[in-house]
Amino acid sequence: MNPGKGQDVGARLAHRVGFPLVLAGPVGPYHRPADLAAAGDEARQNPDVRFFLDEVAPHVDGDLVRWIGTVAGQERDDLLASARASLFPLRWEEPGGTAVVESLALGTPVVATARGCLPELIEHGRTGLLTTDEEELADLVLASELLDPDECRRVAARRFTPAVMAQRYVELYQRVRELAGAPRLQPV
Repeated sequence: MNPGKGQDVGARLAHRVGFPLVLAGPVGPYHRPADLAAAGDEARQNPDVRFFLDEVAPHVDGDLVRWIGTVAGQERDDLLASARASLFPLRWEEPGGTAVVESLALGTPVVATARGCLPELIEHGRTGLLTTDEEELADLVLASELLDPDECRRVAARRFTPAVMAQRYVELYQRVRELAGAPRLQPV
């Protein structure tokens, strides 16, 4: 968790509108709430820990807003697949979207700030909802229930499987080579 990811925004909006929010992921080097609690004051030397303790933790009440630590594998998949939406209240130009693609593949729509690569990954009104207004995110989380989880899965399968992505890379490399005046690559 860090300021660029905006977990504090999500936690604040969850309380304002009343939707449950599960925060998953490490806080600095701490992967579980018990690990962070045991670290004591020395943990505050880490800027991500300071951010969490100062900006996010005041909203974590264990009921409406919970931090469960790092999840992976089947536990992560089960959590994502059971969510109303995946919330990405970004404050930076996100260059990658692995978590977005995983969410869609599991049938969970994405609600996000339209920054970085997210407008390229999310089809607004179809696989998620995008905004440039942080405050609007709360209403979009509630509206995400209108999106079809099966459509999220279908779009992810059509756009983001390894074979599809590999073919797109080959096409991109071909365009770059052509622009550079190099001969076309021949399939092996």
